Amino acid sequence: MKDPVVPRDWPRYECLQERALRYPDLDVGAVSATLALLRVSQEVVEGLGAQYERHGISQGRFLVLMILDKYPDQALLPSDLAEKIGVARATITGLVDGLEKDQFVARQPHPGDRRALTVVLTPRGRAFLDNMLPNHYRRIAGLMAHLDEFERKDLIRLLCKVNDGVDALFDPHWHPATTVEANLGAAADMVSELDSV
Repeated sequence: MKDPVVPRDWPRYECLQERALRYPDLDVGAVSATLALLRVSQEVVEGLGAQYERHGISQGRFLVLMILDKYPDQALLPSDLAEKIGVARATITGLVDGLEKDQFVARQPHPGDRRALTVVLTPRGRAFLDNMLPNHYRRIAGLMAHLDEFERKDLIRLLCKVNDGVDALFDPHWHPATTVEANLGAAADMVSELDSV
């Protein structure tokens, strides 16, 4: 599926209020907040894409390097990488092939199963991250520079709550009455996952 396109000319609040007269289920605040979230998300994704491009790497390859850097002492199979990043195994194969060609990663026999190959970060891959990450982290700090520490924590908390509602988009059997019960505690789980990254 292609990345979603968010129009630059999005409907104003007043326009949504008028539309709500035709469509009573339209929650003006919810639609307005969703459009704002989509707009900012698209800008952030495009900005990160530009950052990766400046360093000559794709987002997928960058994520593989970051996972390998996070787990330096674990024998990670390509299937482990696919699960941790959230992509198909075939996608990981292509990413690892490209990184191996650039000598950023290497495949090595698994210590417990000689038939299996693990993926490890090479000194060249680590040097690439050491060169890229200081600038990358400065730019991430710049992205969040307009928020103080309390606002950043609030943002994470609010985004976790938004994430609780994602089932309304994916689940074909979703009904508004089941939302609160089904998602109780999910925000706390997501915060824990973010803290572990």
